[in-house]
Order: sequence, then structure tokens, then C-alpha cells
Amino acid sequence: MKAIPVRTAAAAALLLALSACGGKASFDVGGVFVNSQGVSQPLANSGLVLKNGSDTLPVAVGSTSFKFNNSISYGTAYEISVQTPPNHMNCTVANGSGSAGHTQTITASVICSQNTYKIGGTVSGITGDTVVTLINGSLGGSVTLNKDSTSYAFAAEVADGQAYGVTVAQVEPAGALKCVVANPSGVMSNAPRTDINVTCSAP
Repeated sequence: MKAIPVRTAAAAALLLALSACGGKASFDVGGVFVNSQGVSQPLANSGLVLKNGSDTLPVAVGSTSFKFNNSISYGTAYEISVQTPPNHMNCTVANGSGSAGHTQTITASVICSQNTYKIGGTVSGITGDTVVTLINGSLGGSVTLNKDSTSYAFAAEVADGQAYGVTVAQVEPAGALKCVVANPSGVMSNAPRTDINVTCSAP
């Protein structure tokens, strides 16, 4: 009987051991982009970078899902987070951490929304019992001003990139004052607007 070389026998034994034990399962780490109601929503802006430990992933505009390049093995902890938010947006991660398991699918949800900012300005010239009501035509909502008002801001914030338009809806008593709004309209950028000033005077 021909003898089997020692190295060949050792290699065969190793293969048998690996076969008996089975390989370690690997898991993709990824997820989907959704809105606050959990409905699929493509990523609207560029610049997003996600991370899982030291593994980073730039995500393209229009993406509805993502997957990290590196998979992880059974029992390995993962924690998906936002390393760099998209331009003009804020993102949060839901179901983004845990430990990989045999029956567990790693599917995080990333919720991104446009940054929002307040709009308003200064107030001058309101006298007596006169009440002035402003509206923002793009969002609705109103602000009521009186003689004690020196500044104002709408409660509803405006999303970055959205149009706004502030007008005088009512002066009560009618005709008591003439009120003018400076810088009344525009497109929201990445900072609050505090120069939509209201000046009132006798008609």
C-alpha cells in the first residue's frame, strides 16, 4: 500500500475538519431610505456618507437603498450612523445597531429631511389698539402684531429650498395704519431669515 505524504494527509485532515464545522455565516449590512411615515423616499441631496464602525459608504443622490462594501460575520456587532449629512438635510438612522445572527436580516431605515428655518424680522410703527396680521402664503399660518411688538417669527419653519411670501393680511381697525413688508419673498437658504421687516405709519 502506497504511503500518503505527511503534508497531503495534514491538508486532507484540515479540509475534513472545516467541512464538519461549517463556515461562518456572513451578513450584508444595509438598509433603505424612507420618510417619517416609513414610505420609500429616494435620497434627495448629495453628500451623504454613512458609516458602520470603520467602514464608510458615500451614497448617491436618488438612492432608495444602500449596502456597505464589507459584510460581517455571525455575532459581530454593527452600528450604522451618519458620518456626513447630505447638503441642506438632516438624517437619522432607525434599527441601525445590533448583532448579526443566523436568522437576522440587517435592514436599517435612514430618514432624511430638508433642514428648516424660521422667518421673521423687526416691527415698528404700530400704535394705539391697531392689530396687524401677517401671513406666509407658501405655508399658511399667521402672526398677529400690536403696539408692543418689536419683532416676530412665524411658528411654521420653512424648508431649505422652499419659497416663502409674507404679506399683510389685515389691519384692524381697517385703514388705521399703512404697513409695508421689506424683503417679503424669496427662496429659503441654509439660515434663518430675520430681515423681513414690517414698518407701519399713518395712512
